[in-house]
Amino acid sequence: MKTTNLAQALAIDSQLRLPGSAGRLLKQIRDIEQVAPLFRDSGLIKAVKRPSVVSLTVSGIASHSCIHRALGGFIYASAAVRTDLAIQDNKVSTAGSDSVSELDDIDFEAQRKRLDLVEMRHCYALVERLLQQGGSANLILIDTPLFIDREMVPLKRNVRHWAEFKKTRDVIEQFWQKNRKALFPWNPEGPVLASILAERFSAIVSIARQDLRTEEGRKHILTTDGFAPESAALLEGLEDRLSGIGDTRFINGILGNFTRTIAFRMTENRSRMEPASEVTQGVIGFHFRSARASQIKLAQLAGEESDWNSVLLDTVASRLMILDMQSQKKAMPLPQLLSRQQLNILEKFSAYYQQGLNEALRSNDVESTWLSGLDEGFES
Repeated sequence: MKTTNLAQALAIDSQLRLPGSAGRLLKQIRDIEQVAPLFRDSGLIKAVKRPSVVSLTVSGIASHSCIHRALGGFIYASAAVRTDLAIQDNKVSTAGSDSVSELDDIDFEAQRKRLDLVEMRHCYALVERLLQQGGSANLILIDTPLFIDREMVPLKRNVRHWAEFKKTRDVIEQFWQKNRKALFPWNPEGPVLASILAERFSAIVSIARQDLRTEEGRKHILTTDGFAPESAALLEGLEDRLSGIGDTRFINGILGNFTRTIAFRMTENRSRMEPASEVTQGVIGFHFRSARASQIKLAQLAGEESDWNSVLLDTVASRLMILDMQSQKKAMPLPQLLSRQQLNILEKFSAYYQQGLNEALRSNDVESTWLSGLDEGFES
């Protein structure tokens, strides 16, 4: 029986399929190049002016969690760090920092999702501390969502996950009830609280596939952000032209240097977020990119169409873009990058905690401490 080794099979396959793959990729690139101007002309993609001189006070919060096995179970360490920067006429200086942390044991149930909720609480705790201190930041950045996404809500039978969810929901709800009036846009002089994420690239593509000539089709976008309804007809039949092009490849093709997407309502095109009582006051978002080589990010802001317009959104976007920095091919605003570097110690510290826990249990130190003095109450 004739056999073919793997190397020969792959060599033959690559020769046969290379022309077809190259042709399909080239067609997708040409399709994107043809469609990109339509997005710009209709106002779905916007160029943002790059300021030559920057004066800005910004606080950036980064969060991180890690898990280690310990004696048949798990321990976790979670922390968030806030770094405050003052930029005066393009000169950057640090203005302060703060941090919160949590270290404990955890069972196997939905570990990662529960820690995502812990990280949200940590970010909100640092924002609240800053507001209580009377910080004068123009911009406060967090790296977790502003509100709990529907996919983060657990089933009630997952008891520990549900308890974590309720605790986080209550913290977020209390934060907004207490501090909303101190934040922009409710306070015109207050700081803008923005969540910076790398996700949901399909949002602008899904919006473009709507019939934007109708009120129903336009319900997702903020018309105050400069949408040109007379150009909506140009986007007709976009579904067929975009078929076969992935959302990530597409948005990478249409967003260039210092550009952003039109702002869209995040409560219209996806499931409800929590806490519902605070989400009803509005959540909007837009994608932005500072340079061709940089990573596309989603900015999430609180508020409604009546609270924002193109000028305000461009101001936020330009500030995010000038702060954008690269670190190991991962982009994030400078103060968050500095905060993230401090979090590198978390893995080492949790490993040290794991080692100390193992040694304490082996030597019975923990039990001895608990039992010491137990008989003192029986002394005559």
